[in-house]
Amino acid sequence: MTAMPPASHPRADPRPHADRRPPAEPSRLLTAFAVPGIGRVRPGTDLGREIGGAITASGLDLKDGDVLVVASKVVAKAEGSVATARTRADVEQLVDAHTHHTVARRRYGSGVTVSVVRTRSGTVQAAAGLDQSNTDADTDVILHPRDPDASAAALLASLTERFQVRLGIIVSDSTSRPWRVGVFDFALGCAGIDPLDSQRGLPDDSGRTQQITVRAVADSITQAADLVKGAARGRPVAIVRGVGEVLTRRDTATAAGSGAAALTRPLEDDWFRTGHVEAAWNALGVDPADPALTPPSGDGADDILTRTTRALAVARAGDPRTPGQAGWRLSVTGSGSSIRIRPRPGFAPSEVSGHPLVEAAVGLGALVERIATSLAAEDLRCDTAWLWDDTGAPGGADIRIELDLMTRS
Repeated sequence: MTAMPPASHPRADPRPHADRRPPAEPSRLLTAFAVPGIGRVRPGTDLGREIGGAITASGLDLKDGDVLVVASKVVAKAEGSVATARTRADVEQLVDAHTHHTVARRRYGSGVTVSVVRTRSGTVQAAAGLDQSNTDADTDVILHPRDPDASAAALLASLTERFQVRLGIIVSDSTSRPWRVGVFDFALGCAGIDPLDSQRGLPDDSGRTQQITVRAVADSITQAADLVKGAARGRPVAIVRGVGEVLTRRDTATAAGSGAAALTRPLEDDWFRTGHVEAAWNALGVDPADPALTPPSGDGADDILTRTTRALAVARAGDPRTPGQAGWRLSVTGSGSSIRIRPRPGFAPSEVSGHPLVEAAVGLGALVERIATSLAAEDLRCDTAWLWDDTGAPGGADIRIELDLMTRS
């Protein structure tokens, strides 16, 4: 007879580990369909009434657990969030007015400068999410809704009252991604749903406890809706069915939940709050938005001479933190492949009451490092040959730029 194990050591389950997993969920059906028949939206349009009427007139219906995804453009139009811009300069002023800080600026061969910025609501988008497509007039610019979460909550209240079902609302917009080509839709505002689904503390398929995973379910639903809706197709609203588990777990059907603000990564957690060029310029004490500095090309049109000239302008800009830099003259040779640093003509006086030769040597070293840093922002490497006078005083330096780009090495 086999002895029973002690009570403090329960018998191990003889079944394989895989057999002890919870039973698999049944296959789920996710459907998304655009709502036809939505009329032209103008400032003052009752958007909840317009959407509800279109749903009813088309023979569709809303069920418990449905999520409506509504393009932010029609929300903004209905709320009157529209501005006028007659020139490109007007557009850029509007972008600046809706910017918390600039992430990156790039110039294109067409002469257009594009800014990727963090908006006042925390999203990171090109041109602060401003849009000039599908407008009533060529000079119209559609802004973000003033409070996307509040806009979603208002639509939730209106449509819940009309259809008497539990719903979720997402106000959607589009943006690009730093590591992928193309744009995608995301949840700019939402109400009635939990936008994040934390998997922390839950077992994965291997039984290990998950520590990190938090699913952005509001964004996933928005992207599913984008496959069927589209302002260019005249269908700015879609119904997504089969995701009822994301609705807020509250007693009242109109509970708004945390809103899409929960999806915004705090600035202090943002590893990519500036582009690599802007980060280097900031480190050198140079404002990336300085109109005197031409932004780098966004389409690779800048040649070596253009990049080198801009790097020197950046190296000379800002307030130098090291004395002795002003006593040196810079020139570009070899079609941008070499930089010469030589003493300026005449006697260079002391800047901080130090020995002029010592200040000159310190300033030369600092200037070379500033140039190397600004060249690195242009994806250019360099090496330096130091020059000395017979007296032992610094005579300057020759900086040779390697013609192979750092990004290709």
